[in-house]
Amino acid sequence: MAGEALSRRGENITNFKLTPGPHGKFDVIIDGEVIAEHRHEPNAHIFPDIEDLMKAIAQRAD
Repeated sequence: MAGEALSRRGENITNFKLTPGPHGKFDVIIDGEVIAEHRHEPNAHIFPDIEDLMKAIAQRAD
C-alpha cells in the first residue's frame, strides 16, 4: 500500500512511518487524522481501499 501511494503521489509524501500493531493491524494517519485502518472482523481482515487512501492524500496535497 505504501509503495502504491509513493508511486502515484510520491512528490506529495514527505515520509511514512510504520509502527507494527497486534496481529498485523494498522492505521493510516495523515496530519494526525486516522483516514483508514486495517481491522479484524470475525473470520476476515478488512484492508483499507487504495482508492480511498489516494483520495485522502490528494485532498490534502492539492
